[in-house]
Amino acid sequence: MVRTDLPYVYCNSKKLAGSRYKDYWRFRRDGVDIALPGAPGDPAFHARYSELMTRADHLAQVEANRGADRHSFSFLCNRYLASTEFAALALKTQDDYRRTIEARLLPVLGPERYDAIGRASVKAVRDATARKHSPRTAHKVKQMVSRLYSWAEEEDLLPDSFVNPAGGIRKIKAKSKPIEVWSIEEIRLFLAHCAPWLKTVTLLALYTGQRREDLVTMDWSAIQGDIVRVRQNKTGEPLDIPCHPELAKHLKKVRTKFGGAVIRDSKGKPMTADALSYEIHQAVRKIEGMPHRSLHGLRYAAAAMLEEAGCSVIEITSIIGHRTYQMAIKYARQRRDAEAAMRRVGLHG
Repeated sequence: MVRTDLPYVYCNSKKLAGSRYKDYWRFRRDGVDIALPGAPGDPAFHARYSELMTRADHLAQVEANRGADRHSFSFLCNRYLASTEFAALALKTQDDYRRTIEARLLPVLGPERYDAIGRASVKAVRDATARKHSPRTAHKVKQMVSRLYSWAEEEDLLPDSFVNPAGGIRKIKAKSKPIEVWSIEEIRLFLAHCAPWLKTVTLLALYTGQRREDLVTMDWSAIQGDIVRVRQNKTGEPLDIPCHPELAKHLKKVRTKFGGAVIRDSKGKPMTADALSYEIHQAVRKIEGMPHRSLHGLRYAAAAMLEEAGCSVIEITSIIGHRTYQMAIKYARQRRDAEAAMRRVGLHG
């Protein structure tokens, strides 16, 4: 039997069209009041409930032991991780923030007084992270410290004269690794030799131009007629993308009556973004004559195809995003210019 009397859980009922009602379940404890997915009995409901209870219990323990710990950096981090602001973040963002705090910051700064940490300490942690991992990971350290102290200021946990210790710290410049744009010939070669399920991935990436996180969360219910509806994970923006005839033809062929995730692996299971990138990498590596190409390169190819079709910058960036458009066109134009130059050499040779 499914429990519906869980502590700190309550239900709101909303009247829908006709005489039907829909139940919305929520969690409320210690000032936190947020929605729960689904209903009691659903795995996602109980996973989220367990997470919220663990966080609330942790905060209660922190508050109970706030005596000697009250001014430590650990205290500040624990308060933030149990805050309403943190709970309101997307789950992926929560995981990223928690990982940075627990793996990079607490082992070094945990015992220190949070109101005595200065820029030199933050830079030392950032630089050590850059040496051991990457400039990108090191920058996350700086960003996380900045966010922690901004939140602490909002909560009146800092002296009035305190200056955010991450302020003014510049980002470490990393060597940029260019992402190769797939050519039409490379796309055709890949489609001719890849596993059938990867054709769906390739065509979706190419004709919607979406990030890998948006591809793996794409649901059959979002494909309605000649429109693909997407809510981007990174920006939260809803998009209505016209379905290219070739993509529409393929989706009609592979669509099932069961619904759910559009992209599924060879065993029919939904995938994570990392797993999808890995499978593309492995498939590319196995095809003779295929150069190294990434899933993100298909997103760049989408931008290049839209430009070649005569779309305006506004039209392209409405789907791809401005920065992705700039980088994609930079690499695509370089390739086209090089090919044009070699054709001229051939004509005058």
